[in-house]
Amino acid sequence: MATEQTVNIQRQSVNQPWGMKICGGRDFRMQLQVKKVEPNTPAAGNVHNGDAIIAIGGTSADKLSHMQAHQLIKSAGNHLQLTVLPGHFEEIKGLKPKGPVKFSPWRNKQQ
Repeated sequence: MATEQTVNIQRQSVNQPWGMKICGGRDFRMQLQVKKVEPNTPAAGNVHNGDAIIAIGGTSADKLSHMQAHQLIKSAGNHLQLTVLPGHFEEIKGLKPKGPVKFSPWRNKQQ
């Protein structure tokens, strides 16, 4: 079972992206998590796809909306501290429905 880890991420300038995308938040009724980490960025090697975000800079993430979390990360300057639970969310690959699709919002109605 994985345990919480505190990671410290450094970047050269506030203009340099951290190199990760997050998803979830209180407004999505979903635990904040690292969705994608770009290679060769400050986040690479520090956090990984599927890591649950427990805290951002000492602020508990359980009550944060997605935008509040985004703002905390954005305002971190050149040093970002995250508490994560590694590999909490496994990446889902190849998920396809069984049988015929009964509803597709992308299909145009035939008249």
